[in-house]
Amino acid sequence: MGFEAKEFALAEHYLDVDQAQRALEVLGRAQGEDLDNPDFWRLRAAAHFDLDQSEETARTAREGLKRDPHSVALLYLLSAAEADQDRLAEAEVAVLAALEIDPEHPDLLCAYARVVARGGQLEKAERLVDEAARVAPDAPEIIRMRGLIALLRGRDREAARLSEELLAEDPESAAAHGLRGAALAERGDLRGARSSLEEVVRDDPTDRQAARAARRLRAGTHPLLWPMIPAQRLGVAGTWVVAICIIFGLRAVGLEAASGIAGAIWLAFVIYSWTAAPAIVRYLERRGP
Repeated sequence: MGFEAKEFALAEHYLDVDQAQRALEVLGRAQGEDLDNPDFWRLRAAAHFDLDQSEETARTAREGLKRDPHSVALLYLLSAAEADQDRLAEAEVAVLAALEIDPEHPDLLCAYARVVARGGQLEKAERLVDEAARVAPDAPEIIRMRGLIALLRGRDREAARLSEELLAEDPESAAAHGLRGAALAERGDLRGARSSLEEVVRDDPTDRQAARAARRLRAGTHPLLWPMIPAQRLGVAGTWVVAICIIFGLRAVGLEAASGIAGAIWLAFVIYSWTAAPAIVRYLERRGP
């Protein structure tokens, strides 16, 4: 085995064991003809992607595609990186190019579904996931995509259930914890959502997006914000309905004094939610853990 093959095999190993930075260090020793090898650019793009360096992933994937325009792996990475930067049109072009080469690859179909789902085309996304399920019904990516679509449709209970299915198969799945966290946050369970996202950060400390979300949830579950729990659980509209029912219900049964007290408490809650609570959240987020 030559020097080039050894180095590339070592970089591949580091990627397999979630040591993307070490993979980049190995690849940094490549020179000369090594740089014309599409595998060099594939491995480097994958390492940058694992480190959440989307811009560098896209740039590296494009360099690799200059050497091998038909690399499905590089097109997949380019699409994912473009989508991470909300460049959905560019992401769609890349994943469609990959699908022209391998039209029934379930991961590519799910990648395309993710792009169109983020663009609001949820029915098309569901059709693509169904097509991927026809090819590989047990692929975890299919369950993840079904969970994401459920979340985008507002079906947070279904999304949470699907995340539990993923976690039953792989308790350390960052994607599953992230899906569970988002679903619980939508349901107003900020403590559960915080726990899931902190699990993502523990698994990958370089995931800046998950870290920011965890800090936000940590602030949201601070004791100073416990008065906001009803709004978190019921939503703004639900909280108003409950408050109005209580205030006017007390008045209807002749408890005018109790109705007045309930009204004063509600007014204080509204003022707190509009002024003090946002200021507390900003302060706690700036302060960090």
